Amino acid sequence: MKPHTRSSSRRNMIIITGTPGTGKTTISKALAKEIHADYLSLTRFVTAKGLYSAIDRERKTRIVDIERTRKSLRKLIPKGRMIIVDTHVADSIPRERTRKVIVLRCHPKVLDSRLRKKGWSGNKVRENVLAEILDACYMIAVSYYGAKKVYQLDTSSRRPEKCVALAKKNLLQQASASVTINWIATLKRERGLGRYLE
Repeated sequence: MKPHTRSSSRRNMIIITGTPGTGKTTISKALAKEIHADYLSLTRFVTAKGLYSAIDRERKTRIVDIERTRKSLRKLIPKGRMIIVDTHVADSIPRERTRKVIVLRCHPKVLDSRLRKKGWSGNKVRENVLAEILDACYMIAVSYYGAKKVYQLDTSSRRPEKCVALAKKNLLQQASASVTINWIATLKRERGLGRYLE
């Protein structure tokens, strides 16, 4: 994965995004190690540089100032290594610096269980599971970066090492392999959709 041109060397960021609970941090760190890339937690980056516009006290989260974050990331100078960016804000990285976007997906029932194990409130769990059902992170990524740069990876029943292997394989491809994930159809088949849409 060595850059061949000046323009391609600027596209040194690989985004790992998805709904909270899909495995972003675990997979991002493992993938960075596997391909000898640097790891960047966007949450820590934003916090350290004060790149947030407000604090959502109800959700206990900082609201990322996307324009200021993109501007700050543009100043990161490539040093011959790729950067794996771990973020739930799918459109926070400059397009011209992005090589690939991997959107982690997770079956809503599995995601529900993972988030409850984290001790999250019922409302916060439901909000994030609904975001996953409605493809929120995927749609934002496609809208900003374009479908050719975006790859979906289902982490529901795969071990992290398998997810990393699939992500690495996709990074070697010129265009992302087409993967269809439709949780609404899946839940309808399983008679579980009403649980989240009531």
